[in-house]
Amino acid sequence: MNVLVTGHQGYVGTILVKQLLEQNFQVLGCDTNYFDSTLSENSLKIPNLISDIRNITNEHLKNIDAIFHLAGLSNDPLGELNSKLTNEINYVSTVNLAKRAKESGVKRFVFSSSCSTYGQNDNLVDENSSLEPLTEYAKSKVNSEKKILELNDENFCVTILRNATVYGTSSNMRLDLVVNNLLASAFVSGKIELLSDGTSWRPLLHVNDMANAFITVLTSSSNLVSGQIFNVGNNDENFTVKQIANTINEIVPDTEIVYKNIDNKDSRSYKVNFSKISNELKYKTNWTLKQGIEQLHEYFSKCNLSKSDFYDFKFHRVHQLKTLMNNSKLDENLNFI
Repeated sequence: MNVLVTGHQGYVGTILVKQLLEQNFQVLGCDTNYFDSTLSENSLKIPNLISDIRNITNEHLKNIDAIFHLAGLSNDPLGELNSKLTNEINYVSTVNLAKRAKESGVKRFVFSSSCSTYGQNDNLVDENSSLEPLTEYAKSKVNSEKKILELNDENFCVTILRNATVYGTSSNMRLDLVVNNLLASAFVSGKIELLSDGTSWRPLLHVNDMANAFITVLTSSSNLVSGQIFNVGNNDENFTVKQIANTINEIVPDTEIVYKNIDNKDSRSYKVNFSKISNELKYKTNWTLKQGIEQLHEYFSKCNLSKSDFYDFKFHRVHQLKTLMNNSKLDENLNFI
């Protein structure tokens, strides 16, 4: 089976490609290579179909059996950088890609959405709960879900994966994700710095488990996944930001929790039910938050993560794009100059 992974050089994409190759899939990639944030070498090389999803044509999709669509502006701060571009890249290009895939005979399209679509919810939410997107990033995910699900039919199987907040080690590392960020701060400074009061809820998902969810969908019968939305995570892995900080404090020696703005309450807060994917696809996560923190701590020790690494723009997606634009390497539409 030929699988196209958009965003294959990214934080999740590199892990997903590795797992696909280990299971003997034929894999092609599509990536702009905006983000090269390696702490360790990525030795996996696969053909790069084209650099930008906005430029993919039907011709590029010949002989592709399935698409895992990860590419896009990948978090809330990045989405706020330019709302017009967020809509163009995350929504318009996603819908266009799905339409071209269907026209080209691609059989499966798995879209990487996010639990951030739930926005602010006081109750435990599931796939049938109302969506309350608070950011441009989350709104683009909601809009994309709706439009590409309309394309689902007996010949074109569309599946939506609403992933929890991801964390863990990757050969293309990110330090702008909550667990990775708090742990990196603890590692280089001894301080676990919270930018809010820490009471907001986040469901968490190790990057390896996220990648495995895509393969679980791909290898499941289309009858089980066609036109379906699945939250991806584990019911036991919903935590407040303060609980995450406390867990890091317990594992990493000589650290303290510091509230930089205790009067700030993050409006993005949601606890998520993940029973559907477990019950219907027999999907199970393999990582707990404690195990993931231990893995990250060992990884940072091996890489000798420094303060300069922690503040380096390349590990923070929004800062990386701003730097490329300020250095005249990207134009205002995020095209290479």
